[in-house]
Amino acid sequence: MTYSELPAGYSLNKSINLRKDRVYAPLCAFLNVVFFAFSILITERFIPFTVLFEKVNGEYILTVPRLLLDIVWVFAGLLLYALSHLALKGLFLKALGHQNPKFGIKGVYYYVGSHAYFSRRCYAALVLLPELIMEAILIVICLLVPLAHVWPVAFVQAFHFSRLSTTLLLVILVMREPKTSLFRNMGTLSAVFTK
Repeated sequence: MTYSELPAGYSLNKSINLRKDRVYAPLCAFLNVVFFAFSILITERFIPFTVLFEKVNGEYILTVPRLLLDIVWVFAGLLLYALSHLALKGLFLKALGHQNPKFGIKGVYYYVGSHAYFSRRCYAALVLLPELIMEAILIVICLLVPLAHVWPVAFVQAFHFSRLSTTLLLVILVMREPKTSLFRNMGTLSAVFTK
């Protein structure tokens, strides 16, 4: 259930800010590293790092032009990923919140927020579904690109998978709140309202 205005009897109880919280910020950083490493190790199990190198006279050689090209692909992929990720989250906010989302950048974080108030289950879906769809899209792209160019895409996919760990932690925290709680996505933090 979604509300455009805060219902009567509700007030701000707390804010969940995983980026600045003393307990959750280090945990998020740790989970991000673990999920990133896990994604890279799983990908390497099926696609060896040697596809990044050129085979010359039976030896694998990493050439400077190839390295620079892969770095450009990674940065272009991260930029395209960020724009696609924002657009997808904005579509979900618009569809579920029935209001225009607001986009912004705070420090090194980009975000999309809304003035709507969401029920616990709706907010959990709003937070999790765009991430899962984006992960599926990135996995499909990894499967479709030529083998020689898998690793730049796999790096972007691993970056997203590491962000997914933070999303899962947020969903766990949201689901621990009372069933009648309402949530507002304010971009880099989530406001929790209770009766």
